[in-house]
Amino acid sequence: MVFSRPWRALATGLAFLLVSMSPARAVELVVEVDGLSGDLEKNVRATLGILQENAERMSESRLRRLHLQAEADIEQALRPFGYYTPRIDSALTPRQAGWLARYRIDPGEPVRIADVAVRLAGAGQNDPALRKVAESFPLKSGDVADHRRYEEGKTRLRRRALSNGYLDADFDPAELRIDPAAGQAEILLTLNTGQRYRFGPVSLEQDILRPQFLARFIPFAPGDDYEIRKLLDLQYVLDDTEYFSRVEVIPHPEQAVDGAVPIEVALDPNKRHKYTFGIGYGTDTGPRGTLGWDNRRVNSLGHRWRSQLKLAQVDASAQFSYLIPIDNPATDSLDLNGGLRETNVEDRTSRITSIGVARTDRDAPWMRILRINLEHERFQLDGSDEEETILSLLPGANWTYTRADDPLYPRDGLRWSVDFLAGVSPDATPYGQALMETRWVHPAGSRGRWILRQQSGATVADTLSDVPLSKRFFAGGDNSVRGYDYQELGSRNEAGLVQGGRYLVTASAEFEQLLWRQWGAAVFVDAGNAFDDTEMDLKTAAGLGLRWRSPVGPLKLDVAQPLDEPDAGWRLHLSLGSEL
Repeated sequence: MVFSRPWRALATGLAFLLVSMSPARAVELVVEVDGLSGDLEKNVRATLGILQENAERMSESRLRRLHLQAEADIEQALRPFGYYTPRIDSALTPRQAGWLARYRIDPGEPVRIADVAVRLAGAGQNDPALRKVAESFPLKSGDVADHRRYEEGKTRLRRRALSNGYLDADFDPAELRIDPAAGQAEILLTLNTGQRYRFGPVSLEQDILRPQFLARFIPFAPGDDYEIRKLLDLQYVLDDTEYFSRVEVIPHPEQAVDGAVPIEVALDPNKRHKYTFGIGYGTDTGPRGTLGWDNRRVNSLGHRWRSQLKLAQVDASAQFSYLIPIDNPATDSLDLNGGLRETNVEDRTSRITSIGVARTDRDAPWMRILRINLEHERFQLDGSDEEETILSLLPGANWTYTRADDPLYPRDGLRWSVDFLAGVSPDATPYGQALMETRWVHPAGSRGRWILRQQSGATVADTLSDVPLSKRFFAGGDNSVRGYDYQELGSRNEAGLVQGGRYLVTASAEFEQLLWRQWGAAVFVDAGNAFDDTEMDLKTAAGLGLRWRSPVGPLKLDVAQPLDEPDAGWRLHLSLGSEL
């Protein structure tokens, strides 16, 4: 068959079109990268184009193009780590099942820093905080020219400048000069801080509290140097008040006038009333339940009302507090309080009616409480002829120090407190009392920790009968000497009943090991007693425990055996709460 020239051209075009429209044959691909490890290998694999495409949809021609590009991809991937002269042996080999792309890489010697020049210019050139960051730039002479550490140093320096109020800070120049042939690099970096901004007026957008009261929460004044940290402090302190459901602190540097930045604080009121309900169980208390009602803002001055009802097997109480913010309202308060409490422990009963006032000052990590209470207590030991009654005026003071790397599950922390109390009564001789408590948590390896605690107390009184039952010392229980029942230890009266003591000494050493996920185990030794003379007669117990890091705090299940009374058997202890 013979075609004329036009028909021949048409046939050729159709043949080409049919060939170009035929599906490309998919390939199976194996890629091997040899000679690298760690971050170098990860970055090379993440950069290689031949690894980024779906091999099942890749044509042979596309595969060959990507293989030719692979050496450039590898060089690009190694540069951020300081390797500029790698030796690469690449091969693309057909196999029965597809293709093998192999890249053998010798990264060579890294480029090293020969000189580092990090300078400050502008209003912040003598700022001590900025100079400290500049002097601690992560790359020094002799270090590998790691681009990541270079960018990290730039980010850290500029971030510090911005946080210190140099809102126009920028680099000029910012150069990492590389000479691959010489294997050297130099850093030329100058941060021009510009002016330092100041705080301007603060607008508090709310209508539930008096502006004069709310302004006392602001930790800065107009004209103070602008610091992001102080804006965060304002955010946190307003969040913690529970007056508001939303707190948003918004600086407006674009509206700054003469370097003064106006601050907007957007606030949404929280619900006025808060109700709480809880149930639980502990071997000290037995089953227990709690009901609470709080009025978050009684008035526009930020006063609060708190009330709580507790019911447990060993005690029941109803307490109220009226809190008035004073001085620094974020940390200081005056607490007008009162309540009723009844306890029934073994062969002892006590009923207390109290009113009082306390002043609390917080200056983290310290807290100080000065208080004075008027208490009327009626108490009785089973077997005694009559109920005793004491009306006491009780001035007291407490200092507490707390630090912890984690409030729920500390691995490194300390809580120390000392409490002083005086009792003045028309019914008995005055007395004084001091109690010191220490709890210390320290890491042991990567998954273990030591937990040490102690209590020591002393009461200065003519006789134990001058001290109300609730102010006497007892030992034993989940947080005292395990292996003994709650408040089982103390001096005994002539009838053999535990009546408490004027002195207290307890100590505990515990080792806890996290074993699997949130589960752990513990071994411990506890010792102590409450006594009424100089003979302490310390009781000692040892035991084992199971630990679960629950969402609401550590749950502890312990079994302990008194070493002084081997026939007493093992005692179970169940408790919930942080060690500090």
